[in-house]
Amino acid sequence: MRVLLIDDHQLLWNGTRRLLADVVHDVDPTATLDFRAARDVADALRWQDEAFDLVLLDYHLPGEAGLAALHAVQAAFDGTPVCMLSGDGSPQCVREVLAAGAAGFIPKAYAEPEMADALRLVLRHRTFVPAEFLLAEDVVRGDEPDAVDGGDLRRFLRQELSPRQREVLRLALQGLPNKSIARRLDIAEGTVKVHLSMVYRALGVKNRVGALYRVLQADAASALD
Repeated sequence: MRVLLIDDHQLLWNGTRRLLADVVHDVDPTATLDFRAARDVADALRWQDEAFDLVLLDYHLPGEAGLAALHAVQAAFDGTPVCMLSGDGSPQCVREVLAAGAAGFIPKAYAEPEMADALRLVLRHRTFVPAEFLLAEDVVRGDEPDAVDGGDLRRFLRQELSPRQREVLRLALQGLPNKSIARRLDIAEGTVKVHLSMVYRALGVKNRVGALYRVLQADAASALD
């Protein structure tokens, strides 16, 4: 598996490489880790023509940082999940990162076992959100009531959504921007937006952050496979 880390703290590179090697083996015992590291977005662009399974991006970088860095990396590594690492655990930061289509938000304050669990999830193409933020109403909940009872959500996703809607929602919850989803499925970006809008309405949420909350809270992600 090929992973790119973008972080200006070079002392973290070797520790991250070692942790990722163990995690990759857990996810796929036959796989080996191909690890690259860059100090900032500009440095990472030397690999933009190469394929990666995951990009780990520090929120606070020199030069281009935060959401601007996330958008730049998503554009440069189109179709690759980009997971944000950050020491800033504010609800506003989490909300903005997830709404921008990140494949997850991993606090840098995590101990090694927690970090490993989070990395296993994103390498399995799931979106990671810290439990403490999933429980924060102001991070993910919309103002509208849920249209589907949580206990029925798994059945709803399997039986009521069309195969294309499930496919679009699955990719969205993996952290792919609409443009990347459109290219992956060979459909127009506007079509992706229409599918997501219909799914959000059915779930009683306003955006992908709300949809992510509903699916994770109901442990229903497997219904999208």
